[in-house]
Amino acid sequence: MIDLRRLRAFVVLAEEGHVTRAAERLGIQQPPLTRLLQGLEAELGVLLMHRMPRGVRPTEAGKVLLDEAKIILERANGVADMVHRAARGEQGRLAIGFT
Repeated sequence: MIDLRRLRAFVVLAEEGHVTRAAERLGIQQPPLTRLLQGLEAELGVLLMHRMPRGVRPTEAGKVLLDEAKIILERANGVADMVHRAARGEQGRLAIGFT
């Protein structure tokens, strides 16, 4: 199963296009960010980023993952909100009928 932390790191790296800026945005050092990306690539068995002298850019496989990862992360973030609303009794269905 793909780790959400790896997905988040991948998305930020793709958005920033540079390891240093992505690491700063994530609040981590460059080596751990590189390990997160390498772990994700190893898990999926594909190269996700082209490493260039002045940054990185997604491969074709990386572009596919980027689109899906954004959806997954948005959905994962929304789950916590839904759970909290349900715990406060703010979530549910209300049916109103007119006659």
